[in-house]
Amino acid sequence: MSKSTESSAPGGGPRAGLAQEPGFRQRTDAWLRAWGPLVLLVFAIVYYGQYYRSGLNPGGEGGTVAVIAMRLNEGWLPIKDTFLGYNVMWFYPVAWLFRLTGPDYIALRIYFFVLCALSGLLGFLIVRRVTGHGWYALGVGLLILTIPGMLFRNYMGLLPLLNAWALLHAFVFAAPSARWQWVRFAVAGLALGVTYLVRVDVGIFFTAIYIGLAALYPLGVRGRFLRRLPVAVGGAAVCALAAIAIQAPFFIDAQRRGFGPEFAGQYLGMWGKIKYEAAGKFSRPQASRTTANGSWTPVRFKKFEKNSTHTGQAKRDEGTRPRPALRDVFKQASFSDAAFILILHLPILVSVLLMVVAGGALAWALAARNPTLKESALVSLVTLGSALTLFPQYFFFRPDTPHLSEFMIPFLVAMACASFFALRRMAATRSWFVRVACLGFVVLCATDAALYFLQSFPKESAGTIAASRKRSYELVADNGVRVLVKHGERPWMQALHDTVVRFSAPDEWVVALPYSPTINFMTNRRSYLENLYVDNATAPRDFLRRTVSGIERFRPAVIVIDQRAINNTEFSRFRNWAAPAYDYIRSHYTRIPGDFDSNEIYVRPDKIAPQA
Repeated sequence: MSKSTESSAPGGGPRAGLAQEPGFRQRTDAWLRAWGPLVLLVFAIVYYGQYYRSGLNPGGEGGTVAVIAMRLNEGWLPIKDTFLGYNVMWFYPVAWLFRLTGPDYIALRIYFFVLCALSGLLGFLIVRRVTGHGWYALGVGLLILTIPGMLFRNYMGLLPLLNAWALLHAFVFAAPSARWQWVRFAVAGLALGVTYLVRVDVGIFFTAIYIGLAALYPLGVRGRFLRRLPVAVGGAAVCALAAIAIQAPFFIDAQRRGFGPEFAGQYLGMWGKIKYEAAGKFSRPQASRTTANGSWTPVRFKKFEKNSTHTGQAKRDEGTRPRPALRDVFKQASFSDAAFILILHLPILVSVLLMVVAGGALAWALAARNPTLKESALVSLVTLGSALTLFPQYFFFRPDTPHLSEFMIPFLVAMACASFFALRRMAATRSWFVRVACLGFVVLCATDAALYFLQSFPKESAGTIAASRKRSYELVADNGVRVLVKHGERPWMQALHDTVVRFSAPDEWVVALPYSPTINFMTNRRSYLENLYVDNATAPRDFLRRTVSGIERFRPAVIVIDQRAINNTEFSRFRNWAAPAYDYIRSHYTRIPGDFDSNEIYVRPDKIAPQA
């Protein structure tokens, strides 16, 4: 903001007493505060427009979303007929989109890029409201847009920012009027309800944050406890009612269509999953899944050591993707690998420091009844807590670039807000100790963000424009698959598509194991598998028996097996952890020779004989 100054010219002058014109930086910053969302929208259109057709991953999550959306439009019941893994609103919007466009892979990609753009806008809005600076907020928004997280999972970056924005406005920032305060409570409840409809576990984590903020709302403002207490109680009630109201139509629909118990069961079952994981058992070689009735059951994964070619590592490899230890950072041969280990662990240090400082500031603000300090502390804690709702999935279960990039979207916002407060404190204090501590924290956050950018931007798995690198050869397949692939990718992808289509009729089953549903989508061939995602860490106890019995019952025309190390371990290759099922397929189906990358194609013998 510009300051009003008086002219010091002798005798006064024509500009005496007039406000000084704001400088270029102030004018542009004010312009960005107003028009920053438009700048981000234009950037998103141009940036994502460069690679919205680039790449096709047969083992990617886009195929799962697309196939399940097609099943829902065909009348399959969610959870009961087809395993979702997430809640219904992860898939319903895609099903609705396909009703308009037909099953279309490009439309699917555009939809998720829209979610990326919304994440960038929300990040901008939060930082702008907290700091009041347009350039600073724009930088955060651009960073989120540039590395938007793994494509087809972009709900994960969006949900924490949506809840953080709603929570801050409902429980932290002052509303312009009492009426708007209640509107903000309702919006916060709707955000929480939407979160439950997309990911139940993330909704449960946010419920704890909502309850904590409602309890803190009356505190810390001198002489207004009795006035703010009924508002806090009423606001919590409005949030709860709004969250329930937005979910009610989905409960009613589920009950009417016959999957009501399964739909409700996933809410109750998720508590068991969280309790189990919180007990520290996630590190053991166990698998888990949500059963058909919606309950969650941990199961002991059985090792088939007699058939495994890598039994020496079986115990370690049964779990999810291994997480490198921090001490291994100096053992890496490349800067990128060392940076990856650092950015896996740096959020822990940043989070601990932030919780200690912001938590202490909040306690002091409540004791001293300092609402300004309380607001700053709560902003830091709310944005951090929102990001930490995604911490378990990347750190404990899938410590890889795709899942880290999801977590970093809200975490960048948390670091940006906390760094702003640290810089402001550093400028206001005369203590060299406080200045050095604040500067150290800012440098730590900047280092985390810089290493994250340098390590993740070159990787297409983080959802970046790196997906367009060397992809200029068009691959055309079924269901709107018109994508650009690399020169070396096109032959085997085209051969895979043509082989599957050649040996199967449109009404016959095609099975892709353990996880390549994009093959079903790009060939327009059905799969009878209830659960489209299975690996060595998530396979249910009876997976091998059910795999063999399913083949005997449905007699799929083609079976495609992806032999890649899905969890970056040798044991996680299908031929190792599912050796009995693999041997059965090889003894009852005929393998088609050819280069299909890591895939093997097996055809039912009677499908080959007529073509001989």
